[in-house]
Amino acid sequence: MPSARKRVVLDTSTLISAAINPRSPSGIAYQLAVELCDVFVSSESMAELAEVIQREKLRRYFAKDEGFRERFFADYRGVAIDAPITIVATECTDPKDNKFLSLARSVRADFIVSGDKKHLIPMHPYFGIAIVGDQDFVAAIVVPLHRKAPALP
Repeated sequence: MPSARKRVVLDTSTLISAAINPRSPSGIAYQLAVELCDVFVSSESMAELAEVIQREKLRRYFAKDEGFRERFFADYRGVAIDAPITIVATECTDPKDNKFLSLARSVRADFIVSGDKKHLIPMHPYFGIAIVGDQDFVAAIVVPLHRKAPALP
């Protein structure tokens, strides 16, 4: 029987926001994605996350726990599904974002969750893939769950 789990790609901005503040909309989207969906990564998306999360300008957000960045990266690597790129996208006006489009097309994703309102979100829909912000993703995942819940007495 095919999985009913949604197939999701999280961009780096969403992941960094989730790491900085787990209670933020990005943090909630991250938690829902890893708990209720199949989250996909590629070697290119993980390389970008590894580089960005270690940037000096982000150090202040993790000052209380210097090891958190490494643990976040390792935890994400542990829950995400590594997928090969089989379709190469070139349509994004920011070439660095093509890695997320390529990954999403390669895995036939349902969603790309992004904080990039300038380059990625305006491409929605993209080959049948919803490119949405964190709050729209949360709404898309939570509302169907709410509809399935039994009514309270």
